[in-house]
Amino acid sequence: MFRRKAVERVILRPVFHIYTLVWLISCANEPIEVPAPIDASLETGDIELREFVGDMRARATENTHSATHRGRLGMVYDANGFTEAAALTYGQARELDADDMRWPYLESLALAEQGKIEEALRAMDLAIRLDSSYVPAYLARGYWLIDLGEFQNACDTFDRASKIPQTTRASIAVQLGLAQCQVELGETEAAKQTLDTLPSTGLPAYADFVRARVHRANNGSTPNENVVTDSGDLGQITWPDPIAGAVVEYTRGLSNESLLAQKLIDGGRAEDALQLVDSLRIRHPEVTYLIELRSAALIALDRRAEAITVLENGLRKNPDEHLLHFNLGLLLDSIGQMDEALDHYSQAIRLQRDFVPAYDAKAKLLIRQGSAIPARDVLNASLEHRLPDASTHNLLGVLYGGMGDWERSVEHLANATRLEPQNVDALVSLALSLGELQRNEEAVSVIQRAGLLDPENPKVARGVRTLVANGVLTAEEMTVENGARGSSTQ
Repeated sequence: MFRRKAVERVILRPVFHIYTLVWLISCANEPIEVPAPIDASLETGDIELREFVGDMRARATENTHSATHRGRLGMVYDANGFTEAAALTYGQARELDADDMRWPYLESLALAEQGKIEEALRAMDLAIRLDSSYVPAYLARGYWLIDLGEFQNACDTFDRASKIPQTTRASIAVQLGLAQCQVELGETEAAKQTLDTLPSTGLPAYADFVRARVHRANNGSTPNENVVTDSGDLGQITWPDPIAGAVVEYTRGLSNESLLAQKLIDGGRAEDALQLVDSLRIRHPEVTYLIELRSAALIALDRRAEAITVLENGLRKNPDEHLLHFNLGLLLDSIGQMDEALDHYSQAIRLQRDFVPAYDAKAKLLIRQGSAIPARDVLNASLEHRLPDASTHNLLGVLYGGMGDWERSVEHLANATRLEPQNVDALVSLALSLGELQRNEEAVSVIQRAGLLDPENPKVARGVRTLVANGVLTAEEMTVENGARGSSTQ
């Protein structure tokens, strides 16, 4: 009896396993549940773009299990500004093909575009695991880690990248990132050595920022520090990225393609931009902005004579287009045709009274010509059309001071320092104008503020010497409170 049961067990076990295997095979043959492609086509009023997005979504729907079609739809969303939809769609492509590093890589870039850096890092780590030789992945990861303050992790990332064969531009980005995180970790000597490996030419503006950081770490401060760090524009650090570069091929619609053309110009690909703009002009001959964009591409290619012709032809057809006048004025100004440039700036102002850039360009050109009074009048006329800004009041204050109208000079310079309290140039000019009015105590107070803000600034030293020479203050007055440096005593 027991033996029979035992025999039954021996017989039943393989039967059970066979049925289990059959069930598993049947499940494997069933289609995997795949979410429907995301639909962002209704989020745009551009008919051309909406039709393109709709077509690509239809292809992704028809090929439900294709990671390639799903990824291409993500690239369409990405190229045309639907960043959230792009990230979600890349995620779907990643689920459909877990071995293709493109999808987590592009997903990470789209997530970072939304400010979701920690999520972006997780996706980027997956992309690197799938392809550990793709340098742009390390670069993106390293600079994100710098933004998060994770400097040691960033250094490790750049160090790994430095061991992979790469282009010169990518190598520059790697070395700058490595130097920046080294200096943040207090490894200033290592940072200096890293910077020494950079080529002497062809460096981005970002290199100046990193060099300034290393200089300050070694010396405590640097000349022109405010210019480097307070301008709000550190320059861009870019590198070749074939995977992300492929996304732009899916750009559609006038607005997005125009933006792409501008990005191509800014990124040193003006020839490609010119071809794209010419294609857009065939499809949209009525859009005057494309005339300006074509001239910008020609200027970037150093074909200025052609750019002038493009703008002049555009003005013959569109004589009341203020931007065409303005851009032609800028171009003529750049090649020294100042009178013609002034005329076009004036035309731009006549056609668009609140177009502040034309006022500024005209005033600066008049100053270069030595016409201070007309420049002052142009800037005064612009005040009713612009938001209050320190630079305009500073310039007006200097112009009035040059004419000996110290009351008006103080009025404008005081406005400049009120709008931008750390503007050292405006503070020095204000102190000098106050001194001319013999408002000596105020002048001393203002120049001391400037000295405290930037004791190394040569303009502060010159201002102090002038005030001492004019009897407004003594050298000893600059050696008092808060460690302010008496530059005139040096």
